[in-house]
Amino acid sequence: MAGTGQHPERTRRARLSDAETERRVLDAALDALATHGITVGLDGLRFEDVIRAADVSRTSAYRRWPTREAFLDDVLLALARGSELPTIGEQVTAEATSLLDTVADDLVSPAGRRDLLVELHRLAFRADVGATLASPQFQTYLALRAAFVGVPSPELRAALAEALARSERRAVARGRAVIGGVARLFGLRLAAPLAGEEGLDVVARTVSAATNGFMVAALADPGLVHDTRPLAPYGSRRTAEWSVPVLALTGIVLGHLEEDPGASVPPPDALVTGLRGLVAVGAEAADSA
Repeated sequence: MAGTGQHPERTRRARLSDAETERRVLDAALDALATHGITVGLDGLRFEDVIRAADVSRTSAYRRWPTREAFLDDVLLALARGSELPTIGEQVTAEATSLLDTVADDLVSPAGRRDLLVELHRLAFRADVGATLASPQFQTYLALRAAFVGVPSPELRAALAEALARSERRAVARGRAVIGGVARLFGLRLAAPLAGEEGLDVVARTVSAATNGFMVAALADPGLVHDTRPLAPYGSRRTAEWSVPVLALTGIVLGHLEEDPGASVPPPDALVTGLRGLVAVGAEAADSA
């Protein structure tokens, strides 16, 4: 402003809190790594470039990170802590709602419910693997997960291991809640020898590990995810397009479920309501993990 001797941009920057400066710098660093890729040493990540991209005060940034090493340590931790799967809840909910509107009249029959069960898994895993493969952040997560053991500092290596483990726990908790919720809604239970929450944990961990493996393979061969073939698997009467990962991941879940003689299947309207609420259930489980 005239007469103050202060530049408007500097005035605005001075109002940033230390926490906001940290958030903006780390976000800018993660964006740069998502664009250009990651190495264990983060050799291509220049602190000055990140400061400019974040549009924060150099003084504030250097006060927070007096050395490049301190900055890079926090970037690696931010990568590990932020390594969540892309959010697919809205996409899956929209697709499932559209599907439910077309099959509601058929849900009174076991065959109709089986068709719905299989198709819901196809839609969910298709969205999951597609969004994951397209996510630069998750590609970075895979690279970090494979390479963090090469970090020289034992303290940083331990912190990275815990952050990566927490991300995995969140993914498993989300999967466990959704798989268990779907099973109950369809009158199913885990087949022997699995049972209860421990069994659900095994299935969810298997799905998570298989997904990571498919994503590593698909980075070199995207056709693994994108190529499909018309199939009607797992007792379904519906022919649809299935990729190898979606077929395998669906098989992991359905292969561990069986009819529960003591369960009652809710009426179609309650089934529809329950299915629409599972996305929120999974998100809550992940947040509490």
